[in-house]
Amino acid sequence: MPVYYFTEQGYEKLRKEIEETERILKKDIAREIATAREHGDLRENAEYEAAKMKQSSYGAKLSSLQERFANARVIRKGDLPDGIVTLGKKVTIQEVGKSNKITYSILGDGETDIDNGIISYQSPLAKALIKHEIGDEVEVNLPRGLKIFKILDIGFFDE
Repeated sequence: MPVYYFTEQGYEKLRKEIEETERILKKDIAREIATAREHGDLRENAEYEAAKMKQSSYGAKLSSLQERFANARVIRKGDLPDGIVTLGKKVTIQEVGKSNKITYSILGDGETDIDNGIISYQSPLAKALIKHEIGDEVEVNLPRGLKIFKILDIGFFDE
């Protein structure tokens, strides 16, 4: 079974998403199906078919979320080593030969938010940076080509 890593906030967000998906399945979609059944012949009832498809889709989503929850591991600051890029760290890098600095937090898949500088530990950039220290230059094969980044700073994701 795969392991899914989350911060405490990400784990709580996943738990709430499971609760909301269960609520939609048990209440909203169940009500839609009941209403559609009242319209008569189910073989030619597009509203009923649409509600059943929605139920199937949400059921699959719930199953996937529950699997992630069951195999989740929460990362805590005290469990992470200092001075090394790992899951749960915030890392500032600079492309060699360029002046702009970029800071990313490396978190679990369910917490990825590139607009806010949060990348998955499974992304090519994070995989290349993990296990390196401040001052290291790291080659990363990205979709836009091979890049070399220097690690300028490493901290914890919530600092």
